[in-house]
This record gives sequence, structure tokens and C-alpha cells, in this order.
Amino acid sequence: MSPIENADALNAIGQHVADVLGKTPQNVFVYIRAGDNWQEAAIFDDLGNRVIYHDPSMEMCYEIGRFWDAADPERKWTMIHYDIKDGRFEVEYFYPDQLDPDEDSPDFRPRALAARYGDKQVVYPEPDEGWGHELTEDDLNEE
Repeated sequence: MSPIENADALNAIGQHVADVLGKTPQNVFVYIRAGDNWQEAAIFDDLGNRVIYHDPSMEMCYEIGRFWDAADPERKWTMIHYDIKDGRFEVEYFYPDQLDPDEDSPDFRPRALAARYGDKQVVYPEPDEGWGHELTEDDLNEE
């Protein structure tokens, strides 16, 4: 991937963040992880007294997957810390050899949040009504 293509992909991710937030991002941290056929992202909007979590859009996840797939096979990143401040973004890449292979990925995000926000409250929205719904036989029979 050329530097221009790399910048275009990162700009596209930033545009997806703006679309999710419905505003121009300011003081936003995006936690991104990806690998072969998977990707995850979390958007954290710093409002001063607290930080609000936002789910990424499916389009943003697809963009992250395309970005990871296009990366140099000899130097595939596994995690990105993407910060948006004052209308600009800064990106820090993490590669597999930089991460402890004995550490589980759920440990990485809380550390990244603590490094940025310290003890500031991070607010996660209530799950959607259908989230966590236990499937029944009736659900499976619906067509």
C-alpha cells in the first residue's frame, strides 16, 4: 500500500467516525484491532467530564478490514490507536512482535483507555433491547 493509499484509508476511517458521531470529531480515540478475516473497533468521545463509547458502523469495520488486507504482508499491524484532535489524526501502529503473546486481547483496550483518560468515567450505552435475547424454539421456527 502506497503512502497515499494509506492516508486515504485512514481518512476514510476518520470520516466513518464522523458519521457515527454525527459531528466533526474532537478529542476522539479509536481503538482498532484486526487480523485475517476479523476486525474490531471502539470509538471513545472525550466530552471533558466523561468519555462516551460508540459502536463502529459496519461500513467502518469493512474499511478497517480492507485497510488491514492491503497492508504489506511482511509488516501487518495488529492494533492501531487512532487519535483525532483539532481536526487532525495521529495513528500509532502495533505489530504482533510488540504484543505479549500470552496476554489476551481484552487486556489491551483498558490499558489504552487508562493511558489516555486515567480514572475518567467511560460511559457505555445500555444494550439494545434485543441484545442478549435468548433464542427459543419459536424464534428458530419463524420465517
